[in-house]
Amino acid sequence: MKAASISIDGMILYYYDLFPERVESYGKVQKITSKKGTYALKETHMGPEEMNWFLHCMERLHELKYDHVVPITPTKYGDPYVVVNNRYYYVTKWYDHDSRNQFAYEDFIIDELGKLHANTVKAQSFSEEVVKESYAGLLRRFEHRQLEMERFTEVAERQTYISPFELRYLSQFHKMMRIAEEAKHRVTEWYNGCAEHQRYRSVLCHGRPFRGHVVQDQLGEGNFINFERAILDTPVRDLAYFFRTAAQYPEWSEHNAMRWLNRYESHLPLLMEEKALLASYLKFPEPVFSTIQLYQGSPDTSQLDLVRKLDRKLNVMRALDRFTDRFLQEAIPEQQD
Repeated sequence: MKAASISIDGMILYYYDLFPERVESYGKVQKITSKKGTYALKETHMGPEEMNWFLHCMERLHELKYDHVVPITPTKYGDPYVVVNNRYYYVTKWYDHDSRNQFAYEDFIIDELGKLHANTVKAQSFSEEVVKESYAGLLRRFEHRQLEMERFTEVAERQTYISPFELRYLSQFHKMMRIAEEAKHRVTEWYNGCAEHQRYRSVLCHGRPFRGHVVQDQLGEGNFINFERAILDTPVRDLAYFFRTAAQYPEWSEHNAMRWLNRYESHLPLLMEEKALLASYLKFPEPVFSTIQLYQGSPDTSQLDLVRKLDRKLNVMRALDRFTDRFLQEAIPEQQD
């Protein structure tokens, strides 16, 4: 990574008594190398309320003695952040990634999600109105995406010349619509289960639990970074993000996916309606929908690249569909007990 052409505003580093010997830019993060050590300076887009919530979550993790998160380094005045031009900045330690070290990212992430969720799980006072609103909102989202996919299909079929991308997409369209209908059916199962049992659980979700938000310390221990999107929500929110992302890596297999789910449930067993909700998220062909948006917004991208991306997304969709069918099948005896 090249050194940043513009140095970090000295006013920010002054608050940390950091005098950089080298500054490197990694997107919104600056790597600060100094005599005091190596640090990460993060620029955020959070507003005052979001920053307060983020700090509350970090404090809550500290209270829970959850130590697999990289803590914020306070300024020399004890403040958790610095504000410059209405932008919030905070500092943490920097951990270099050792590509030679074979770290089991997914094992770490799913284990820590299980612990985090188990330590923060809370049975919410059941509100039929709130659950019904969530149900209707999720159905609207799915139906809107289905409609967009159908429109894309109609336009493609009217073309005199159908592009390779469109041809590949059209060959899978009916299967995707079938899976989308199954996803909507599972949403209804989730709603009916919540209504029948009069229950709904929330946990502290990381928000984006994937490899890019995990670093290793000097002892090789994994640690989460970036709780900026943390939110109180169903545990399914984190799990769906985790499995969708994990399905894109070579380590994915149906066996590993089941092992990860079982590992999670050793900390926090999912309710039957939560499994139905997880199934709805994983079954819906969201990855393919995002590829359509990329196709429509990237006219200069080569057809070969687009078809390759579509094929990868279709493979992810099929892998998640098979995994979902398997964990639902294994959950049936539990439902009958």
